[in-house]
Amino acid sequence: MEKEQEKYLKKTAEEIKETEMTSDYSADFGQLATGIAHEIRNPLTTVKGFFQLLKPYLIEIGKEQYAEIAIEEINRANDMIYDFLNASKPAQNKKTEIDLNKLIQEMKILFENEANIQNINLTVSLCSGNPLFYGDSKQIKQVLINIIRNALEACEEAHATEGKVCLIVKSISQKTQIIIEDNGPGMTEETLNQLFVPFYTTKEKGTGIGLSICRKIIEEHGGTINVHSNFSHGTVFEIELPSPFR
Repeated sequence: MEKEQEKYLKKTAEEIKETEMTSDYSADFGQLATGIAHEIRNPLTTVKGFFQLLKPYLIEIGKEQYAEIAIEEINRANDMIYDFLNASKPAQNKKTEIDLNKLIQEMKILFENEANIQNINLTVSLCSGNPLFYGDSKQIKQVLINIIRNALEACEEAHATEGKVCLIVKSISQKTQIIIEDNGPGMTEETLNQLFVPFYTTKEKGTGIGLSICRKIIEEHGGTINVHSNFSHGTVFEIELPSPFR
């Protein structure tokens, strides 16, 4: 009996020690992550300052949008870092009126250099009704950036010549659709069925959390994401948002 008790106490002591080590590691990792987040902010602030200095020169040649979008993206990165550092605090309602045509035009400007380098034809088709939407613009941008980057990567992988990615805004039956269409390799039925499952990925270096987060964001805005894909014939993402804000 005493031997069993001694064995149990020894095992308990080892478990406590392991727990302490894990707690110490978690605390150290948390401190490290916070330190890295703060360090990332410093070069971002410097880059933002340079773009602000360049903006008057870009205005002279009619390219001020490049500076505006670059500054917005730096602000978005800073906001993400801020949210990470303040993860324990309740999220604030950041919904505002969003011009979807303007947002899609900004996405084109953001990705056009990358598309040109990869020999991908990136086109835009806007809605004549100029639809507006009430939501968190940073979150909607996060969704679009994730899906558009996936489309560009798919085209780069599949085409030795020219790939095609089209960004479309439509207004149908009091709802607005944002469509991202590519002529990449398409997806198998198995991949389609697993597409929004957290941690599922077909990419060698992918995490598999991007699309699951995208769907969560759109659903929280009262919308849906639908995907249509034929293996070797490309993929279409349809983001449907509720009635435009008036």
